[in-house]
Amino acid sequence: MSKPDKLHYVRLPKALGGRAEMTRLAYVLAGKPYVDVHWSFSEVSEALEGGKNPFNQLPIVETADGKFLYQTLAIMQHAGQGTPVWPSDPEALNRALAVGMGGYDLYQWFGSFAADDEVAKKKFETRRAPQFFKGLNAIYEGRKFAAGDEPSFADCMVREAVYWCVRRNEACKELYDGTPHLRAFVERFDALPAVKEFLAKQAAARAVDDSL
Repeated sequence: MSKPDKLHYVRLPKALGGRAEMTRLAYVLAGKPYVDVHWSFSEVSEALEGGKNPFNQLPIVETADGKFLYQTLAIMQHAGQGTPVWPSDPEALNRALAVGMGGYDLYQWFGSFAADDEVAKKKFETRRAPQFFKGLNAIYEGRKFAAGDEPSFADCMVREAVYWCVRRNEACKELYDGTPHLRAFVERFDALPAVKEFLAKQAAARAVDDSL
């Protein structure tokens, strides 16, 4: 049996919903093992020594044969290739990419302004957040998962992006409460046996250290 991939990421207190969590879920859905490698902010330069990621950011994945992969979507493709997590049908893959990137855009918009920038925050809450929450709600009204009947990497992206925003922003929480099909998707996704087990393990670990 080959060695599991190593997922390198920065430890952030209460960071549920971040990019590392998206990639973990892709591994979990695909049934592929991985090992967490934790780094502090002060150690990021050390983690990236040798040009492991030209963009100088984490997470990155170190494969069993010593290769380094970077960027969330590329890591998910690596984890899900050969399984339904990365759809082999071109049309299903296209649907998944469209939905997943919509979720990721929500995540990026929320991270695009400083916490004390009230003007940008208001713009996000009144324009961008409704745009994406309503869009995702409409998509999941029409199908169980992003690509169809099978969960994929895209659902990992959406679940974590929504979770990230709802935990940190009251306007997003209100939007989430008012989008029943999106909420039903999250409940459906979280009830998947592999995901349910993963979430339970994460909760137990974070009860001891909330940056895990």
